[in-house]
Amino acid sequence: MVYNFKGEIEGINKSQFEFISEVLKKQKCHEVEVSVANVGKIGDNYGSHIKRFKAVLKDGEEFQMIAKIAPKTMILRDDKNINDIFMNEIVIFNELLPKFRGLQKRFNIPEEDIYKYPFCYGTLETAGNEMILLEDLNVSSYTMLDKVKPFKKEYVKTVLKNLANFHCLSYALKNKEPQMFNKFIGRLVNATLNSKSINETEKLFEKTLNDLLKIFDDNKYKYIINDVMQNLIKSWIQFIMSDSSSKYCVIHHGDLWTNNIMFQIQNNHPLGCILIDYQLSRDSLPVSDIHYFIFSCTDYETRSKHYHEWIDYYYSELDKYLNYFDLKADRIYPRYNFNADLKLYGKYGLGIAFVMMNFLLGQKHEANTTEVICTNGVPDNVKKGKFLNENLKTIKDRIEGLIKTSLEYDYISYNLEANN
Repeated sequence: MVYNFKGEIEGINKSQFEFISEVLKKQKCHEVEVSVANVGKIGDNYGSHIKRFKAVLKDGEEFQMIAKIAPKTMILRDDKNINDIFMNEIVIFNELLPKFRGLQKRFNIPEEDIYKYPFCYGTLETAGNEMILLEDLNVSSYTMLDKVKPFKKEYVKTVLKNLANFHCLSYALKNKEPQMFNKFIGRLVNATLNSKSINETEKLFEKTLNDLLKIFDDNKYKYIINDVMQNLIKSWIQFIMSDSSSKYCVIHHGDLWTNNIMFQIQNNHPLGCILIDYQLSRDSLPVSDIHYFIFSCTDYETRSKHYHEWIDYYYSELDKYLNYFDLKADRIYPRYNFNADLKLYGKYGLGIAFVMMNFLLGQKHEANTTEVICTNGVPDNVKKGKFLNENLKTIKDRIEGLIKTSLEYDYISYNLEANN
């Protein structure tokens, strides 16, 4: 059957259409016409184009599928090391996650504690044609939260529970099949550590520093921002290399923020979540995911009330999941070492959070500005200025909150009064 693809089909080449058609045939899609639509808003998707395909099955039911498609532009491909990050995710979906599932089945893990991930319908690996076809989680009532709004406490705990399960599976595989674990570690590439990516990453860090210094008038905050970002610029490669050599390392998610988490929600409460987008997965310490997520997705007020509770909860859930494999957290990753790593990586994690806040909220400003222009055909400078001022205040508040949290938990140490 030859399918007629209609809608937002730009960015999809002939080889990819042929592969998508084969998948649709296997799913017994009956109708010839298949609709294609872009997924997400400006700034939502980094390093890939996301499309939603809708077709009709033989029984009349609708079939939906998500396609992650590599960009074709060579500049974009080189700057973001596209082939490596797609190959990482292809390994994760085709091999690692099914291996984790098999390990859980082998140890008779209860169904409610099986680690969940989107079903993968197929992948293309050829450079220039990279594509991953995935289950559309919207069909199962999973939804994505607003990337600008901080998470409420129960949403944080839902993610940490899932994250503990994911990290546990690395420890279980490392313990039960160490050679297999090391094989996966060897195949997952740190996409930031080639010459072009290093240059681009350091430019992003420099831009973050310059952007944030322009927002703050208070010298005490300028001093801290400058020190934290200079530390990041000088030592980020060293941190990445050192954490991978730790005996406590796992295969981490690597990019755990709002747009890479989908929730099932009922009556404004999360029933569960699924992590998506494993392009930056590699060997690292669990605390790298924890800092990244909590610093990027929560505000100071909520952290100040619940941070210790969240850390305790993650560790207790890690222990619970490890028990299924006859392992214990105090032997696999002793609490003392876990706490020490949280502190050791605190300043580094704070710098990454500065980058995330500036990037995410900066994207919001660009999106709002575009909407203003599109509404009237020409820029509305009053509205544009209002959006900019609101955005700068939001960035400033979130950055100040991150600094306060890091000071309170001794992740950084400064005498604020001395820097006025």
